[in-house]
Amino acid sequence: MRLLWSVRESARHCAGYKFTTNLLLHKRYYRPWGATIGLELHVQLAAAHKLFSAASAKWDDPPNTNVDFVDAGLPGSMPRLNPECVSLAARAILCLNGQVQPRSAFDRKHYFYSDQPLGYQITQQRHPIGRGGFIELGQADGLDYTKRVRIHQLQLEQDTAKSIHGVYPGYILTDLNRAGVALVEIVSEPDMETAPEAVHFVRKMQSLLRHTGVSSCNMEDGSLRCDVNVSVYRGSEDRLSGTRCELKNLNSLKTIRGAIEAEVSRQLELLSNGQRVKQETRGYDAHSGKTVLARSKEAAPDYRYMPEPDLPALHISEDWIEQIRSSLPELPEATLSRMTRQYGLLPEDVATMLGEPGCISFFEHAARGRDPKRVAAWITSEIFGQLSYRAQRLSDSTLTVQQFAGLLDALASNSITSTQAKTLLIEFMDGDKRAAEELIQAHGWKVMSDTRQLQNLVTQLLNEHPREAAEYKAGHKRRLNFFVAKIMAATKGQARPQDVSRVLKECLEAKQ
Repeated sequence: MRLLWSVRESARHCAGYKFTTNLLLHKRYYRPWGATIGLELHVQLAAAHKLFSAASAKWDDPPNTNVDFVDAGLPGSMPRLNPECVSLAARAILCLNGQVQPRSAFDRKHYFYSDQPLGYQITQQRHPIGRGGFIELGQADGLDYTKRVRIHQLQLEQDTAKSIHGVYPGYILTDLNRAGVALVEIVSEPDMETAPEAVHFVRKMQSLLRHTGVSSCNMEDGSLRCDVNVSVYRGSEDRLSGTRCELKNLNSLKTIRGAIEAEVSRQLELLSNGQRVKQETRGYDAHSGKTVLARSKEAAPDYRYMPEPDLPALHISEDWIEQIRSSLPELPEATLSRMTRQYGLLPEDVATMLGEPGCISFFEHAARGRDPKRVAAWITSEIFGQLSYRAQRLSDSTLTVQQFAGLLDALASNSITSTQAKTLLIEFMDGDKRAAEELIQAHGWKVMSDTRQLQNLVTQLLNEHPREAAEYKAGHKRRLNFFVAKIMAATKGQARPQDVSRVLKECLEAKQ
């Protein structure tokens, strides 16, 4: 049990104390508290078409261009289940160590809102396609202990339309492109106890679902959305004895962590002041760092679930389940273990590459016949740096494995310097389709291999900067970087930094 500590005092005694999820001690009283956390993840499936229609699932196309009769809720239109969505949902629950149910069925969840044309959502509340499973968290995920988070169920359901505010004052516009796009809702058991555990759980879920091709899981564009259930209990009582509050629509890992910490803090303060926590749905205001009331339990809608009359129950054979299981790629934990053993890579480097779809395959092609540690270093630093700067995915980049391999070969043979190699990488990722050898010839690059020429440049530089040379000799060794930068600029990057450093040290030591 991971306990939070707080105080049970009267409001008069507690005034002025700030409650957080860290260790809180009053000078006379303290008692342990714990937090219980469960997550509901809404994941858009990487299907080409919507869940119950033939319309394209590209919801970010021009508004209202990918809409079928069913998506618009037109009378007489009938849903038809997309088999690709069933396959992706099965992949998802299997990669989470769960079981595909031999029989699942759809329900109607009734509520009225402008983003729900049907007046109800088709979901799988009672008989989901997947049950059970778990995610194991540990050192590779950033924890210094092991934590198993169980999966309660995984269900197929429709996404809603997109509401657009602020275009016309007083009006809400509706884009139906997203209406009917296939989702899976993944519900965890309330096994988590801290905000970092919840963040690591979501991050690992992203890695698994991306790796198996289930979803892009990009929180920035809404293909992964998260709701969190939080309660606080006394350490001596049952973990489920606290009153649960739901935090809705959290769209980043930072927001998830901030919302959980703020809500735990709020509930601790109420309980420590002798007040009662009410069951509520709340949002998170990142600017104030506090959760805000959305609705109380009394105002919660009655969804009036009923079986979906237009869709028969879904019966899945064991043979079909085994076909899906056998089609799964190597899962991230197995990949992590294999790559650290086979290539001698650091676990954190492998974990970083696992978080980028297609990166492991990219690495393994580039590493054939080359130093795998150098390949991994270039991917995790230089390539990922460029992807971050461009807000791109590796799969969307114009860089090819052949171009990257040519760059590494030129660097290994000392045909170019590391500075020139970085310039090549930028040009590849800008869209230049030429091979590394062609670009090197076009630039007229060559590495300065004449040691005498380099010594002359260094001698001239030291004569021009006697004060900096004296400071280096006096023990300010960082002055060496000043001279290296000057030489690299003078040679236009054609000198190797390691050669420059070596010649500089020789010349400086010879003058002492």
